[in-house]
Amino acid sequence: MKLFLGIDGGGTKTRAVFVDSKGNLLGQGEAGSSNYHNVGIKSAVEAIRSAASQAGRLAGLTKPIPHAAFLGCAGIKASVDIARLTSAAEMAGIGPAGEITVANDLHNALAGGLTGRPGIALIAGTGTNCLGRDASAETFMCGGWGWLLDDVGGGIGLALAAFRAAARAADGREPQTQLLPSTLAFLGLTEPNEILARLYVERWTPDELAGFAPVVERCAEEGDATAKRILLEGAKALGNLVAGAAKGLHFSEGPEVVILGGCARSGPCYLPLIEAAIRKACSGARLVDPEGSTVHGAALNALRAGGIDPIPKLKQH
Repeated sequence: MKLFLGIDGGGTKTRAVFVDSKGNLLGQGEAGSSNYHNVGIKSAVEAIRSAASQAGRLAGLTKPIPHAAFLGCAGIKASVDIARLTSAAEMAGIGPAGEITVANDLHNALAGGLTGRPGIALIAGTGTNCLGRDASAETFMCGGWGWLLDDVGGGIGLALAAFRAAARAADGREPQTQLLPSTLAFLGLTEPNEILARLYVERWTPDELAGFAPVVERCAEEGDATAKRILLEGAKALGNLVAGAAKGLHFSEGPEVVILGGCARSGPCYLPLIEAAIRKACSGARLVDPEGSTVHGAALNALRAGGIDPIPKLKQH
């Protein structure tokens, strides 16, 4: 029996799944982060190996050796990242040399969300990213540049836009907005001038500040004009990501688009704006609900990487 190993490696946790050539899901495992930019290459590979070992044990497999492995991990974009993680995974024995495929974890979101069909996956969580795959199996990533360069429309992007608006409102350069007192409350401050030290001196993470995004949405729902503008600008940026991914590929008709991520799908206010922006920016786009998980996507990608064609429908063993 040929085994295939799929890895969905996120910034928080890593999940592994073994699947056979008939699409039977044999076992799943979980470990810590495998974003090597955050935890280092050694810890990332150890998380992948630990998750894979747990998946093998739960599947009742003794020393499972996959025919092929697909590692979809957060933070992977440049060719040097792919080469480094591939080499480290081969040295760790995660899969046979030459049979390990490394890519960004967005590939798992796309494959899982559309159950392997061509189309586009948009993610708006803490950050933003977009990946398309057409019928010829060509892929194109648009976005994924991080909070310093981009991430407009994601949780950190909405939060930073709101903090900027709050600072300008404090100066009287922009209209008064509920975002100013909300910013002070969220950051635990008593006056606007304290924002400077909080954001420039004290340590913070994008995940921490992205927690303000739901507050921006709530202010918009309550009628705050500045918060509404920020959501509209964020939605427009996300629509442009989808349009950019579509432009880099060939779709004979409007692509299927699946929207993922906690920020995009967190409430009734933002998602309709994103959907409208996608339809406007990408002519013919067909919005669909996600059908499978990122772990299912990792399994499908492992089968594809192993040369299984056509890829069977996944089944719980």
